[in-house]
Amino acid sequence: AHKGLVTPLPLTAMGRFNHEAACVDPRTGIAYLTEDRDDSLLYRFLPAAKGELAKGGRLEALVIDGVADSRNWSEAIVTLGKIHTARWVPLDGPEAPDDDLRKRGALVGATLFARGEGIWWGKDELYFTCTDGGAKKLGQIFRLRPGTGENADQLDLFYESSDAAAYNYGDNLTVMPTGHLMVCEDQYTDIIDNHLRGITPGGKSYIFAKSRVQTEFAGACSSPDGSTLFVNFYAPTTTLAITRCRPRTG
Repeated sequence: AHKGLVTPLPLTAMGRFNHEAACVDPRTGIAYLTEDRDDSLLYRFLPAAKGELAKGGRLEALVIDGVADSRNWSEAIVTLGKIHTARWVPLDGPEAPDDDLRKRGALVGATLFARGEGIWWGKDELYFTCTDGGAKKLGQIFRLRPGTGENADQLDLFYESSDAAAYNYGDNLTVMPTGHLMVCEDQYTDIIDNHLRGITPGGKSYIFAKSRVQTEFAGACSSPDGSTLFVNFYAPTTTLAITRCRPRTG
């Protein structure tokens, strides 16, 4: 780990777009990146040298053959429990001065997602949120299992909300040591408070915490033993430590 200041270097090969969040597969060093746009893509960056992003690499976008649009806004294209084989298409001109990377990606077959935001690496898979995805536009969570060897990557719709009382505009998320997801809601209404939503490995949501401050939860992460959950309020800027944090195991 570096100590003190480091030389800031623009990682231009990783693309110019509305970067939201990223996670890294520790086995390969591949970085997965989300984009906060209504017509976003899911990107991955294959570094030329593992762990050395400044040495460049190749930027790609995810393709689900036969699924140009995963948002389910007009009709249910992706359904819970269905496994889709995923592949990746390389993207030319990643510096994209015209802010058109997602549009050019879609033209070569990349699948659209609804505001990709939080992303987190679990045991051997990653999860990412789509804040206003789904038929009710209340949010989706996708799961990607990168393939190994000759096995292809697999993507499935892990969760889609149909009820704002159960899940509403999930943004940042983390994978807890129990395997549960902890999702930070980010919605602003006068009716419904923001929550920390737990999602079980079986895809069931539950309330873990509720904020009575009209602001979003952000940056949830757990201590290694799972006993403390750290999370922030966006405004007023506050960091909370929730101790004896043991989400249910079912």
